[in-house]
Amino acid sequence: MTSRVRGRPVPATPRRALGDPRRSTSGGRSASMEGPDEGGAMDPERAADHLPGTTGGLPDANGGLPDANGGLPDATGYLPGAAGGLPQVRVPSGDVMRAVSAHADVRQVLADPRFSRELRPGGPRLARGGDVSDDPYSLLNMDPPRHTRLRRIVAGAFTPRRTAAWRPRVEAVAAELADGMDAQGPPCDLLAAFAFPLPVRVVCEVLGVPDADRERFRAWADTALSTGTDGAARRSASGAEFRRYVEEFVAARRDAPGDALIDVLIAARDEGEDGDGDGGLSGPELVSLVINLISAGHETTAHLVASAVLTLVAGGRRPAAVDARLVEEVLRHDTPAAVAMPRLATEDAELSGGTVRAGETVLPMLAAANRDAAVFADPGSFAPDRPTGGASHLTFGHGPHFCLGANLARQEVEVALGTLAARFPKLEPAVPADEVPWRTGGIVSGPAALPVRW
Repeated sequence: MTSRVRGRPVPATPRRALGDPRRSTSGGRSASMEGPDEGGAMDPERAADHLPGTTGGLPDANGGLPDANGGLPDATGYLPGAAGGLPQVRVPSGDVMRAVSAHADVRQVLADPRFSRELRPGGPRLARGGDVSDDPYSLLNMDPPRHTRLRRIVAGAFTPRRTAAWRPRVEAVAAELADGMDAQGPPCDLLAAFAFPLPVRVVCEVLGVPDADRERFRAWADTALSTGTDGAARRSASGAEFRRYVEEFVAARRDAPGDALIDVLIAARDEGEDGDGDGGLSGPELVSLVINLISAGHETTAHLVASAVLTLVAGGRRPAAVDARLVEEVLRHDTPAAVAMPRLATEDAELSGGTVRAGETVLPMLAAANRDAAVFADPGSFAPDRPTGGASHLTFGHGPHFCLGANLARQEVEVALGTLAARFPKLEPAVPADEVPWRTGGIVSGPAALPVRW
């Protein structure tokens, strides 16, 4: 993952034609990259007879395609109507995908079973190995019924009632972190002192994993969510280290169980030794679930809080109160994950932007959909009182893969912004807004650091 100063262009890197010899026309991956074949996943032996790779059959694009300078595409270049139709984009893996940006089209792709998220041998990935789109045991990379089985096991921990019960603890952690900022004095990095430790401490407590290891979690998650073309070996090594940590922790926890979410997962593992689809978990599925929950449970929220502070304070907006409408507008305006996981079309499908053919891959542009002028009036402005006609942002996705932790994330953002407003009413960036370093090109974007004073 790279960083830049927000608003400043990054020099372009050479683009590769579709005929790049480093990629085959069938997707360029060996069928040895197998996922599990239970519950509807593809049998690797039939892969060649099923869905073609992402680059096969697509026309050459005059020698190259937009590739976001080696990272994931910047959604601002794919606002509905700006690029026209379903433009092709090459992602860091080398796969070619069609960018879907209209709000209605993104909603359809995320909910329509013809657009598959199942990880297939030779299928589309975001990066060249080791990233979150490359784990065959991850909840992110499954279709029903496997996805349904795993999601059901953890969903109970994130219901509105369970989330509301966590609010006093979230408020206590936020107050403690604000005390630490006050004791440290300005200037300080808001991301390091407050925005990052708040969600990671909360998710550690929900899961029952040691908060003392949060810096290791941050490093592992940051690496897994990167997509740089030169980071495959680093991602693979980091991912293996993260998996070993979780495996060792699970083994130790089994001997001294508690009542946290990790204990629910261990019980499900013990009920389904082979992950046979009867409601239990396999060992690799348990490990991937824990990794997903830790990574997704803090990276997006941390950068969203920092982005929101920059939007509110640097923009001269100091709300009298932080309420649900403001939080929803923060989520829409400062979408931390610009794209959702890619989907492979299993049949021809019609979108407003055009026809997607079976075998083509689409990349849902969440941030672009959240700026669709057909849905949100004056979409580039920040307006908590905007009329939406009942439409909602797609920051948490839509359909079967709607974010499990959406309720908790909303609560954390509301508590974080409310605590900062109450404790530091004169909070402001310690550097000009256009000098704030910005993380781009990876799955999660936002300030790489946010120096503040008060």
